Amino acid sequence: MKNGLWKIVSLGIAFCMLFAGCSSADTGEDRRSELQSTSSAQENGEMSELPEEGGPEMPEYTYRTQETWVQNGGLNIYGMAYIPDMNGRLPLVIFSHELGNDHTSGERYAERLAEAGYAAYVFDFCGGTVGGNRSDGSNQGMSVLTEASDLEAVLESAKTWDFVDPERIILLGGSMGGLVTSIVGSSHQDEIAGMILMYPALSAKVDSGTERYKTEDEVPEDVSLFGGWIHVGKNYVTDLWKVDFDQLLSSYKGHMLLLHGDQDSTVPISWSENVKEIIPDCEFYVIKNGGHEFFGQPFEDAMSYILPYLEGQLNNINEEHGINETMLQMKIDDTAVAVDWEDNESVDALMRLCQESSLTIRMSMYGGFEQVGPIGQSLPGNDSQITTQAGDIVLYSGNQIVVFYGSNSWAYTRLGHISDKSAEEMAELLSNGDVTITIEKR
Repeated sequence: MKNGLWKIVSLGIAFCMLFAGCSSADTGEDRRSELQSTSSAQENGEMSELPEEGGPEMPEYTYRTQETWVQNGGLNIYGMAYIPDMNGRLPLVIFSHELGNDHTSGERYAERLAEAGYAAYVFDFCGGTVGGNRSDGSNQGMSVLTEASDLEAVLESAKTWDFVDPERIILLGGSMGGLVTSIVGSSHQDEIAGMILMYPALSAKVDSGTERYKTEDEVPEDVSLFGGWIHVGKNYVTDLWKVDFDQLLSSYKGHMLLLHGDQDSTVPISWSENVKEIIPDCEFYVIKNGGHEFFGQPFEDAMSYILPYLEGQLNNINEEHGINETMLQMKIDDTAVAVDWEDNESVDALMRLCQESSLTIRMSMYGGFEQVGPIGQSLPGNDSQITTQAGDIVLYSGNQIVVFYGSNSWAYTRLGHISDKSAEEMAELLSNGDVTITIEKR
């Protein structure tokens, strides 16, 4: 009896699982249709409420953080740089935080960006936070224009940082930081590679009650915002009078990314929907269930738009400047070196060789001016008679890599040049015994 009852129960469970499986399959088909419709809407330039699935896979890198201060006149600006463990100068994303927040609101973006191979910088504006921050300044002294001045100082300083490619700097800002980003990005559009606005505080004039005051004398010295959540000074209001945000945004000629949550109760999405119409080249997406700031799935959805946007913008910059963005990095023993790789079929083949795993080559000193080692297979070559210099990397006989710390004249195919080491430093690396080089895709 017990065995018969158990068989009946088991059969019932099996039927339940079967029907559940059918239901799940139907739901999956509906989901695929929904995604196809979304993809079609995006191709037609319409705004999307769902991120595309199956986008490009982004490699993950380790990174380090570096406390980095910037000066703006007599004020010190605190910030933290997130730097991927990669060679050479990197694209940089500068994050500008929301009113009331500090640099920590940008940390999750910076971490994700650094893992994807982009340097990132988060910083504290001079004022404009609840509870204070590490930069100089105060809430009573800050305004949209003082914050714009802070961002301008950061942008100018970032161009000089040794890990930053000054031709590939992108601005990213949220809420008040988005408003500030729109001012600086529009005013310095020839100096940046792109601009991303998230839930920009386009309602700032309404929120601060600027329409209540007819003259500067009527504006109180202390202005209470959002029911007393934060108190700012008189110039917060008077500086808002000075800026025509619609005019600024309409003057931006680059390709802009605009993101806004459909559940934002602080800055209603209608503000972005309206301003999107005046931006000449705007990619606008609605973040489903996104509030004022993105967390959880809305954050993931935002990143699913941010990363492809960055890739597209930087590819455009590379094409404009004729840059071959060869994604290879090289070490000599344990020393990482920055290599300017050639744009030729030999380097393309080398990249394919490193696609699955790193290439390790045991080198041998030769002639008092080079180290040479076997690749293990032949690569396509285009040899010509050249005179090498310290730091040159060449292909010899199609199947050997040569790295020079001196000079030689012979028929080689150029692969690249080590750009961050002097002739003396190359000799120090290569003239004291055999070495091992490692080349891998970054």
